[in-house]
Amino acid sequence: MHKSDVVVENFQPGTLEEWGLGYEALAAINPKLILTRASVYGQSGPYRDRPGLDRNGIGFGGLLYITGYPDRPPVRPGVIISDYLTGVFNALAIMIALYHRDVHGGGGQTADLALYESVFRILEHTLPAYDRLGIVRGREGNRLRNSAPLDNWETKDGQYICIVAAGDGLFPRLARAMGREDLLADPRFRSLAKRAEHGDAINGIVGEWCRERTAAEIEAIMLAAQVPVTRAYSIADIAADPHYAARGDIVSVDDPTIGAVKQPAVYPRLSATPGRVARGAPKLGEHNQEIYGGLLGLSADAIAALQADGVI
Repeated sequence: MHKSDVVVENFQPGTLEEWGLGYEALAAINPKLILTRASVYGQSGPYRDRPGLDRNGIGFGGLLYITGYPDRPPVRPGVIISDYLTGVFNALAIMIALYHRDVHGGGGQTADLALYESVFRILEHTLPAYDRLGIVRGREGNRLRNSAPLDNWETKDGQYICIVAAGDGLFPRLARAMGREDLLADPRFRSLAKRAEHGDAINGIVGEWCRERTAAEIEAIMLAAQVPVTRAYSIADIAADPHYAARGDIVSVDDPTIGAVKQPAVYPRLSATPGRVARGAPKLGEHNQEIYGGLLGLSADAIAALQADGVI
């Protein structure tokens, strides 16, 4: 009897085959099985056997090189993004494979995911710009060479605020909100291209204006003028924000080890099947009996032998 639709593995390529658990062996038991395989460099290619972790995926995928300031070493993003991105792509791969199998009458298959490829797929225009224009995209900090004003400016009360008003439709709103309609007549700032050319000047003007006001004052002024603005939120800001609360983005979960703990809610939210967090993460080995004894049908003696040998 086939009890599993999908198997997910995150070992170095070849590990399952060494254990006699490669796809061919599993598919002989269940021809409709979906096996998804996540590694740093993928299941094929000259680098498949290289060891690696999230940082390697970020570096090889091209994101590390373009993150940070031009006069400083590359800076890793604030989170282990290649791991999380690959998890999302993995979920997508599973849904595609199941749809192919169950709706279109297809069989089982494997999904080959590489951490670096997940990163590579979010690099925006980086590859076509190099291919067609020879541009090697570098680090630009918080600014963009083709867009201004745009930055994360420090406020009077020591916070950081991001105003996005580089476009020709938004810049006039920003200038009027700042009480600087004179900027609209300045030939340096008459178009997006001109503002980008004189980015230091216009970013400096906006930055000086921000330093004379608190973050709350700036937000109120910009929102009244319909200018996109937001503070750089800390996790403390997130936990106290009414919008997060109204949308149910944070839930409290009873963890078996540490008790009640707040964590992000299920996302994306679906109208008919919204999903929920039923319980906290299990303890190590908590479901051994359920899986090995119930799902796999091993005897108590067999499970005890695996534990004694350090297998589980």
